[in-house]
Amino acid sequence: MAMGLANDYFLLFHGKHIEQTTTYGTIDNKNQDDFFDISALILCASRKNYEKFISLRSFNDLVSKVTNKEVKTLDDIYQLQHCLLDSLKVDTKNIHLEKLHHAFTYLLEENIIDNSSHKILISLFDPEELTANDEIDNEETISEEKISFKEAKSTLENTINDLKEIFKTDDFIDELESTKNYLGNQKFSIGITGVMNAGKSTMLNALMGEEILGSAVVPETANLTIVKHGEPSASVFYWNKNEWDRIESSAKQIESIADFVKETKSIFKDQLDELIKEESISEEVDIKNLAKFTSAEASGKKCNLVKYVELKSDLDFLKDGIEIVDTPGLDDPVIQREEITKEYLSQCDLMLHLMNVSQSATLKDVEFIIDALLYQNITKLLIVITRADTVSKEQLNEVINYTKTSIENQLKAQNKDSKLDYILKNIKFIPISGKMALLHRTGRSQKAIEAGYPIENTGILEIEEYLQETLFGTNSNKSELIIKGAKAQIKKTIEKEIKSFNYELILLSKSKEELEADLEEFNKKKDTNKRIFTSLKEDINLYKNDAKEYLNTLETFLNTELVELQNIIRQRVYNDVKYSFEKTKKRPPSSRVKTIIETAIKDGIIDIIRDYRYKFIKKSQSIGEVCEQKYQDLGFVIGHKNDNFDARGFFQDDFKAGFLTSSNEVLVSKITNEVSKTKASKLAELNRSLESFIKDEFSSIETNILQKAKSVSGNLIESFFNQIEEPLKTFEHKLKKDEKSLQERIANFEQNEVNKDEITISTHKKIKKLKNINKGLKS
Repeated sequence: MAMGLANDYFLLFHGKHIEQTTTYGTIDNKNQDDFFDISALILCASRKNYEKFISLRSFNDLVSKVTNKEVKTLDDIYQLQHCLLDSLKVDTKNIHLEKLHHAFTYLLEENIIDNSSHKILISLFDPEELTANDEIDNEETISEEKISFKEAKSTLENTINDLKEIFKTDDFIDELESTKNYLGNQKFSIGITGVMNAGKSTMLNALMGEEILGSAVVPETANLTIVKHGEPSASVFYWNKNEWDRIESSAKQIESIADFVKETKSIFKDQLDELIKEESISEEVDIKNLAKFTSAEASGKKCNLVKYVELKSDLDFLKDGIEIVDTPGLDDPVIQREEITKEYLSQCDLMLHLMNVSQSATLKDVEFIIDALLYQNITKLLIVITRADTVSKEQLNEVINYTKTSIENQLKAQNKDSKLDYILKNIKFIPISGKMALLHRTGRSQKAIEAGYPIENTGILEIEEYLQETLFGTNSNKSELIIKGAKAQIKKTIEKEIKSFNYELILLSKSKEELEADLEEFNKKKDTNKRIFTSLKEDINLYKNDAKEYLNTLETFLNTELVELQNIIRQRVYNDVKYSFEKTKKRPPSSRVKTIIETAIKDGIIDIIRDYRYKFIKKSQSIGEVCEQKYQDLGFVIGHKNDNFDARGFFQDDFKAGFLTSSNEVLVSKITNEVSKTKASKLAELNRSLESFIKDEFSSIETNILQKAKSVSGNLIESFFNQIEEPLKTFEHKLKKDEKSLQERIANFEQNEVNKDEITISTHKKIKKLKNINKGLKS
């Protein structure tokens, strides 16, 4: 009877026999003198002896003391045992556990149970284990409070290390390693922007505690610089042929670019073909000589050919996955650098915009701030006012107020003044003396203090606090999503391992004849299962191909909408010019024409991508629902049980950034020039010119959007179907694993029978520990 009882109990304890416990309600009679004696007796009933128990009137009389329900079948026994367990599990008082232990010992002495069963039952109500559970419950309460990303990450890494000691198989350990790598490889990007001479390099050097950027290495940086953690090194990446052709094309319209191209060609001549190839080439360079490639002041002007620089440093500031994107000035004459800057900034988690206190809130600054918050999906923007040591506090406040007023005026010019409160809510201002902060961080604190600037007054500490809280703090959305994702993966891995351990308990309770019968049944179903899996995989592949084909329909939709957007831009400019002649007898100012063009393009593209996203999600939703129904027909679920499939959960932030990186400066220049020459009597000619200009310049914008939409959609389809297929892969893997466990149990039956009690208790404790860890992983 020993193993029948023990394994019945373990399976009951882990919820294998019953799905719900409502039949017997809640049992709470622990104040009754013989409650623990009766509980011990009921818990001894198993599938091998239950008929003897329920046939005894004395047994039923005792049962009636803890429940008013009759016990007639094995399921009734299991229901009652489960309810007793629910009642006993919440009571960890040692005096009550002693009563249970005493009752089990009495049953042993009366030969109701044998030594093996007694040993197992005692182990299940181990005071040390139950005390450990109390500690975990306390930890759960603490975990409900928000903690920082670094604390949560450290806790999860420790949990993973603990789990590795419990898990049996390499595949589960590999899953844990994958989760650990996911946590360790997360990147947090900080974008640094501003006009030239805003003080970006000085502030960054102060943050990093070393003059890695700026006059010591990279004076007057002319290129985008990406700073990452790693062995110190530097690489430069050159323009490719297509990018250089676009620079030359824009030189026909913009004088500053024409000067840039002329200068570059005169310096490099035939060498251009060696550095500008069909695909961008890169070159690793000595970090000490990096200025030759990146400084606008360096002789040789190699910076003209460099698209961006990648710099690696082993500084502590970067070791938590922080990457810094240091941009060239917003007033850079090469508009292609602006496009590359926007590409990187669209992927940044946080943006710092620097303004020199003596040149603050220029039109470029204000336009960039509005563009970042309204169009580039930036949700938090820190405006750092540099050289704060050169003005008074009153003057600093005047600069901040002037910036806010300039933003409001520009929004009014764009008919978007209703967005003012939103923008001001997502902006924070911090003044800084970068020079003084750098002195403190590079071992020259006394010099800064003598100038009247202790480190508390430099602004650097406030900036650091803001960065830490925004990237890693309790309210960081990205950090929260990372931790939730890691927890979900760990929970999934734990739940799969618990199922494996439970199956082993089932196998331990069976005779060799029963095991061999199970294996025979397994083999009978193998071909059927294989056909089901093959059929389902084929169905999923069909849906996947259907989704990919649907991308062609979406591409046609984009093409049509972008053509219509060109007509909208043309019509808006034409109507405004016509209206201006009719009302004022004058042409509209160039600034107004520029605003009309840029606003129409940005708003139009955002609307088009929003519709594209809606259509993409709608298609994914219909596919997901069909797959979900097929899974349910076979007893699987996608996601969580009882949850309806929702495709939006797969695509929360996709399509929301990165589609507004193309520069419109050439188009604006062409149209404003044409408007400045037009006459009221020549509006028809203007209309034709507008159509031609917009069509010519829109081709690159259109290509860019189509390529990005296709790339994003393709990657999402792969990710989406990986998640759709996961339940099938998991179930298929479980069947193979269960078959292997069954075969091993049969092969080692005699050896395992000798140690069956110890294996059972050890397995139970592992399950219990896994469940407690799982409970502690609050989402």
